[in-house]
Amino acid sequence: MTTQQTTPQPFTAQAFETFWADPKPEYVTPDPFVPDVVGFWPDTTLHGVEDYTARLKNLLSQLPGMYLTLAEFANNGEYIFVRWVMHATGPHGRFELPGVDRIRVKDGLVAENLILFDTRRFAEMSGLTLADL
Repeated sequence: MTTQQTTPQPFTAQAFETFWADPKPEYVTPDPFVPDVVGFWPDTTLHGVEDYTARLKNLLSQLPGMYLTLAEFANNGEYIFVRWVMHATGPHGRFELPGVDRIRVKDGLVAENLILFDTRRFAEMSGLTLADL
C-alpha cells in the first residue's frame, strides 16, 4: 500500500482573497507559511510561524465578523502586492479601513509579509490598539 502526500497549493492573491472573505481564528493554520516566516506589522516584527499565526488568531478573536475584500493585487516575481479593505464593527459601529500587504512567497509559501494600514484610524474605529493583539 502506498500513501499519497498532498502538496500545499502555492500561495496566491486568490488564496489571500478566499481566506479573508470569511476568516475565523480556527482557520488560521501554519500551512501557508514557511517555519521562519517574518511578519512586519506597523508596531512590531513577528518571527516564526507560531508568533505570526497567534497574531492573526488574536486579530480575528478581537474583531469577530471582520473580513477583508481584495481591492487590487499585482504579482512581481516572488512578491504579491495586495490592496485590501477591512470591514469590521467597533464601538462606533461598522467601519472600513484600507491597507496593503506586500507578501514574499518562497517555494509557494509565505516567507515574509509587510502589512501597512493607518494604525491611528484602526484604534479609533475598532476600539483596539495593536498591543491588544
